[in-house]
Amino acid sequence: MKNKFYLTTPIYYVNAAPHIGHAYTTMVADTVCRFKRMQGFEAVLTTGTDEHGQKVERAAKATGKSPKEFTDLISAEFHQQWQTLGLRIDRFKRTTDASHHRVVQDLFKRCLENGYIYKGSYTGQYCVFDELYVSDAKPGDPCPDCGRPTETVTEENYFFKLSHFRTVC
Repeated sequence: MKNKFYLTTPIYYVNAAPHIGHAYTTMVADTVCRFKRMQGFEAVLTTGTDEHGQKVERAAKATGKSPKEFTDLISAEFHQQWQTLGLRIDRFKRTTDASHHRVVQDLFKRCLENGYIYKGSYTGQYCVFDELYVSDAKPGDPCPDCGRPTETVTEENYFFKLSHFRTVC
């Protein structure tokens, strides 16, 4: 029986066409998987696109397309880039895929049933461009990473009890 090796890239935001950073990350992952296959491993490379969020919504609106039309277009560009570069992607998942929805819903349900998820709310300064909460900022303060103004965000969300899985060394 072959040893198994699984590698994934980040899931890429589709608020714009793929760029050199996406290509570099995926090329490195592909190279590692090829090497593991040469060593006799059953290696699987997974990548995909994250098709939710304010950046995606705003990018779609700026082009006059619906979010679905926009993400279909950009996701196809990612597929094309991997083909052009000759990369072997074993699994490509879009966060808008029905199969992704089913798996996430099942995982969420099990976490909720086991008390690992709770509902709460927060208010804070947020940089949409960097998808970064800036804890020390006041309304309108610039993002420390990109300098764009932060926005005050108040949201009710579900939170994961990561503290439940903390280990003490």
